[in-house]
Formats: sequence, C-alpha cells, structure tokens
Amino acid sequence: MSNTIFTKTLSAAAAIAMTATGFSATAHAQDRTIRTAAVEYADLDLTSEDGQSTLQGRLKGAVRKVCGSFDAKNLVDTQDHRVCMNEAQASAQRASVTIMAAVKSGKPLATAMVISN
Repeated sequence: MSNTIFTKTLSAAAAIAMTATGFSATAHAQDRTIRTAAVEYADLDLTSEDGQSTLQGRLKGAVRKVCGSFDAKNLVDTQDHRVCMNEAQASAQRASVTIMAAVKSGKPLATAMVISN
C-alpha cells in the first residue's frame, strides 16, 4: 500500500474512541455512565519516535478529558475517578497497541474503534 493511500485512509478513519465507565459503589449496572474522547492521529508519522510520542501524549490527554476533575474530599468521587483513570488508561493502551500494529503491518485502520467495558 503506498504512503498516499495510507495517509488518505488514516485521514478518513482518524479517530479512536476511548471509553471509560465510571460508577459509584452503590450504582447499578444500568446506571453506568459511558464517557468517550476522540484521538486524532492522521497527521502523525507513526513510524517516527516523535509521531509515536505525540500519539502517547494525545492519548494521555484524552484519558484526562474522559475522567475530568473530582472532589478529592469526597471518597465516592475519589474512588470513581480512580476507577475511571484505570479503565481509561487500559483503553488507551489497547488503542495504542492496535494503532501501532496496524501501522507496522502496513494495513491502516479502516474504521474507528470503540473500546468499552
């Protein structure tokens, strides 16, 4: 696959949707909140260290965006935030591995991925 087709395909499918599920200790499964953030990467050269580093920075930013702020004085908020961060970081790691495997195989992702719990 040529670089031009590779770039166009990445541009067309330029987002990974990360999800994190936050819930309080007393919440039921149907009360779970799904939060997502899109991470653009079509503009990056993921074969370079700079591109990979930028992708990791964007994924970390998305994790922060998904989980947001919390009241450190509230035990439930603190616990919910910790769960959200753990799930979002795991989701970001899976997304990173998937993206890099696609780049290395020369088969860019054709569709966006949704990773949920």
